[in-house]
Amino acid sequence: MRLNVKSPLVLGLLFVLTGSSLLFAQQSNNDFVEGEIYVKVKNKKSTRGFFKRSSSVNISREIPEIKQKLENEKTKIEKATQPFYKSKNDRLNSVYRLKVNSELELDEAIKELRADPEIEYVERVRRRKVIATPNDTLYADLWHLEKIKASQAWDANPGGPDIIVAVVDNAIQVNHQDLQGNMVAGRDVAENDNDPSPPNDIFSHGTHVAGIVAAVNNNVTGISSASNNKVKLMPIKSTFDASDHRFIDRGFEGIEWAIDNGADIISLSWGGPGFSQLEQDVIDDAYNNGILVIAAAGNEDSDEAQYPASYNHVISVASLDQSDERSYFSSYGPLVDIAAPGRFILSTIPTNDYASFSGTSMATPLVAASAGYLLSCFPSLSPDSVEIILEKTVDNIDAQNPDYLGQLGSGRLNLLNAVACKGSNLFDQNPAALESTFFCEGDSVQLSVTPVESETFQWIRNGNVESTSSTFYAKNEGAYILRRVSGTCLLDSDPINLVWNQTISPEPSLTSLDLTYCQEGTHELMASSPACEPYGPATFNYAGPVVGFDGFQVSGEYPTVEVTGLGGLIDSVAISITWQKKDGGDVNSCGVADGGARPWNDEVSFSIVSPEGISISLLREGTYAAGDVTSGLVTTIFTANGTQIPSGSTPASGSFKANGDLSQLNGRIAQGTWTLIANDNYIIDPLCVSGFAVIVKTIDPVNPPIISWYSEVSTDNLIQSSPVLSVSSSTVGITDYYATNQCEGMCPSIPIKTEVSVSAVPELFAYQIDDLLITNEQTQEIMTAQSLDYSVKNNIYTIFGVNASGNSFSYQVAEKGPMKTPVSLCKDDDFVVFGMGCNGTISWSNGETGIGQLIEVASDYTIEATCNQSWVCTPLSNIPFSFVESQEDLSLSGTLQENLAQDFYGGTIESVQLLKEATEVNYTAPNSILLKPGFEACVSSIFKAEIGNCNY
Repeated sequence: MRLNVKSPLVLGLLFVLTGSSLLFAQQSNNDFVEGEIYVKVKNKKSTRGFFKRSSSVNISREIPEIKQKLENEKTKIEKATQPFYKSKNDRLNSVYRLKVNSELELDEAIKELRADPEIEYVERVRRRKVIATPNDTLYADLWHLEKIKASQAWDANPGGPDIIVAVVDNAIQVNHQDLQGNMVAGRDVAENDNDPSPPNDIFSHGTHVAGIVAAVNNNVTGISSASNNKVKLMPIKSTFDASDHRFIDRGFEGIEWAIDNGADIISLSWGGPGFSQLEQDVIDDAYNNGILVIAAAGNEDSDEAQYPASYNHVISVASLDQSDERSYFSSYGPLVDIAAPGRFILSTIPTNDYASFSGTSMATPLVAASAGYLLSCFPSLSPDSVEIILEKTVDNIDAQNPDYLGQLGSGRLNLLNAVACKGSNLFDQNPAALESTFFCEGDSVQLSVTPVESETFQWIRNGNVESTSSTFYAKNEGAYILRRVSGTCLLDSDPINLVWNQTISPEPSLTSLDLTYCQEGTHELMASSPACEPYGPATFNYAGPVVGFDGFQVSGEYPTVEVTGLGGLIDSVAISITWQKKDGGDVNSCGVADGGARPWNDEVSFSIVSPEGISISLLREGTYAAGDVTSGLVTTIFTANGTQIPSGSTPASGSFKANGDLSQLNGRIAQGTWTLIANDNYIIDPLCVSGFAVIVKTIDPVNPPIISWYSEVSTDNLIQSSPVLSVSSSTVGITDYYATNQCEGMCPSIPIKTEVSVSAVPELFAYQIDDLLITNEQTQEIMTAQSLDYSVKNNIYTIFGVNASGNSFSYQVAEKGPMKTPVSLCKDDDFVVFGMGCNGTISWSNGETGIGQLIEVASDYTIEATCNQSWVCTPLSNIPFSFVESQEDLSLSGTLQENLAQDFYGGTIESVQLLKEATEVNYTAPNSILLKPGFEACVSSIFKAEIGNCNY
């Protein structure tokens, strides 16, 4: 049963009786009752009650307008009835069933009636047939009851009040020795009398179905039923005595009789292809009256949708063998709700006899009997609740049916599990994901359920148990099922689908800081977020070939599109389809010109399947008129709102309201594969789909982007979330910080690194004497200065300060930047080392004082400096500056600050250094130079690598 409108994936004939099945073109009437139509009149005042005593209609007096439109020199209304005149549902008691003498003129008559604004719909009367495959009696046991653990269920809960299950079928032997003890009054709605008994023993199908539903238990006679005497059988005969016993002539009139006469459950073991609005209205009437409808999925060995099983508010039942494998004949597909034993099922037949039959006809009453017993145990359950419990407490049969995953309903019926799980109250709590199931890789989603009583838990993904707690933090995407066990109850939840968000936020722009130790003031790193734009609307187009559909066949794969790059969850979705319905040819004839005759547009239906597997009907079969000629290529856009496509209209381009509710996708996942399911239910006039697009708008952000700061690139250590990060100047060296930007509905950007460089006081620099442009006297003035600083412009480095006499000076000292520790030595040389930023005298480890020192270096050497000033922080002392002789193996890392010039020498050099702007760096090695991942030279830096010896 489904609460949303279904869209069948493929359609076709429903049953196999004679060992062969023929597929007819739509021009054949084999699927319709010849010459008969339903006419639903709008705003027709009900004639139910005192003024309407029978279903017969005086054509001239009651429906003169219809008579006028239908009757001419070729056409005459032979019979008119109002089959649902007793119904309390006004939609049904204003429906007329007409028999017209001319089948050839019927299409024109339907077209003319559909054009009348006072008529809601007109449709042919579908021919429905019983779904059974009789076999000899091969098994004398009731294996199906053992398979569903019926006797254990009876022990677990003895049941309560009686439940009435109506069997609407061809006929039922009401006085059968194994049925009459559980029988209530029924009806023959075909012959319009109170005797639903079969006219002869050939009418055996209904009696067989009835025995599976409610054969009397513990009567020392015949067989038992799963309902264990808690179900009373309401027999409803719906086939004329003179009709073929395989046909159900008045099935929906039988359903309506059951609605009006107190049925709790209705079991239907018959059907056929094709949608009917009248039939859906009858099913809706049953649902609205609190009645559960269960129907056979069909014996077509295909995924062709069968009706009434595929209508809304119907449980569709497939058939299984003793091994839990799909019975070879059973229909399957996404519209099936549950599976049950249906092969070689022993039950009652006329007259007071027994036989084994096979079919979904047999599986269906077994589900109906189980539903009746469950309802007897828990009488307050709604039809929806009964269905949910039956479908949630099944046994998994995926291993036995690997080729039919998701196509045999939720699994195989288990009556014990249904009764035990309802009794254990596990249905009172359902597992859920905290917040969204759409999450970023590396994050986790909390899955949890509130324990109801003593129970165990297993969170299962891909067949593996990932947790045994009631609360679980899932880190991987996939479908998670919670298995709960309490006593004899084993309950698997619906899958909770977790999906990784693939939309990454744009990277933030960051500032960096160069500070000196204990520098006063507020020091802030700043981050700014680019605009968060990818929320759509965006259109994603199918890029594949034209796909043909005809008579349940498809020329290739269903069209799909991939939605990527959008942030957030869905705000709205529209589906665009470009298509043409042609006359003549098959699924491979889309490149052939149209035949020019009737295209039969009414055979077309569309549905969409979202990345989460949610299926929504876009266009229902039978919406369009058959048409006289093709409408050509049209583009139909389906939206959640807008104008409904008028029933019986001609296909035309435009924007229309989808048949199903597209808004149920709002707040769901947009990213992933979207699949268009198109159908054409008869041959010789293909549907050709050439275009398919998904137009998605995701939810615009409400909150601004979030900037988060981390101390590590792994983002494990969050510092704070704010565009501004205050930092300290109390730690000498380079400290890396990482920031991410996260737009609402997107995943964070990759971490972007920035740094805070805190220089020691004094900050030490060195120049080779040979690189200086100044005299010895000027060099001496610099080294004895009271204060010192430098600047760079046009590659000219200027040192300025106040000398020992208190006078200001400024000298252009070099055409390249200074060096910082450690300096790599190539040969003996003279260097000047000076310190900056000290607000006092500098003491050197060689015993001298002053801003700078002149040093002749011949080997490894380190000199240290201490600033003698007033400190507001912990004083620094012994700041080192090192000179290092050329090494055999030199490994370089760290950051080389702006405006520095440095030479490095070694036998081999490996480097992961970051060379910042305006640096000038030379690597020289006689053996090899290896720049490893992490090495980076910024724009405007000058870098040279040379294989050679240490020389100038």
